[in-house]
Amino acid sequence: MKNVMINNPLTYGNIKYSANNIDRLIVFDKEGNQLYLENSPSIEMRVTHRNGKKYIVYFDTVILENDTLKGGRSRFIQGLTRQIPMDSIVKIEVQDGGKKFNYKS
Repeated sequence: MKNVMINNPLTYGNIKYSANNIDRLIVFDKEGNQLYLENSPSIEMRVTHRNGKKYIVYFDTVILENDTLKGGRSRFIQGLTRQIPMDSIVKIEVQDGGKKFNYKS
């Protein structure tokens, strides 16, 4: 994990949090083509459970701890996380949520 700072699109301040150290992902589009997706604070990860429920977390906050996937649910409320057992996951999708978050230097 590394400490990062991003802009707050709702105010003039910044948001600080711990992010994973992943630079880019190898993903497959809907047609099955392999692509590279650069990590950014606007990348979202949608996790689908066996029961059909879907949860969204920000990808740069996701970590795997033992048999549990953990990730941040909000940029504005620190500590609001989701913990998902790996054996309950049937599908993981990533997308650029289009939100105006950018890493600050």
